[in-house]
Amino acid sequence: MQTDLITLMSANLLFSVKITPLVVVVATLIRSVLLLSGNKRAFRSWTRNAILSAVSIIFLPGMIVNTAVRYAVCSLFKIDIKSVGFGSTYAELNLFLKVDSPPRVVVLVSALYISTVASIFIAFTLLVLPVILIAGAPFLLLCWYLALAVLFNSSLRGGDVTLLGAALQGHPGRGLAELIMALCVLLVFYSFVGVGL
Repeated sequence: MQTDLITLMSANLLFSVKITPLVVVVATLIRSVLLLSGNKRAFRSWTRNAILSAVSIIFLPGMIVNTAVRYAVCSLFKIDIKSVGFGSTYAELNLFLKVDSPPRVVVLVSALYISTVASIFIAFTLLVLPVILIAGAPFLLLCWYLALAVLFNSSLRGGDVTLLGAALQGHPGRGLAELIMALCVLLVFYSFVGVGL
């Protein structure tokens, strides 16, 4: 049983690595479509975008998991984390890390990538865990809900882009070279591993 569990978790990790680009793209597209579907200027109700606000509230546990994973990974990479911030602009909940000073670009890209893979690994573990434990419907539904919440929150965020921009500005020249190098490494890696379903 223990050997089967290790084999299953190893297969899950490999699958999570392979599927990460696809999950990030799909989650970012869904979030972008929801964001663009809202009112651009004045809003007539409690929020500019009722659907995105509702989804951010419903999937808040996934945001908490993703932020906790990112906090742990960024701490391992010695990124200067000031605190964890929380915002609710236009009733759209947002949880994020406040960073004292932007790290080197290669460190930031590595931390973002590893934390995203780790979050997706957790989500797919939650999908297969009830099958392993032969759990009942309530536990199964809870795990699937948490998995969907984590996957939805595995999108590219505005804060990630802002932090990357700050890292590039903080390390001009070298930062751009590091970004190109990191993207090339990922491109070569995924050309061998492939993006699978």
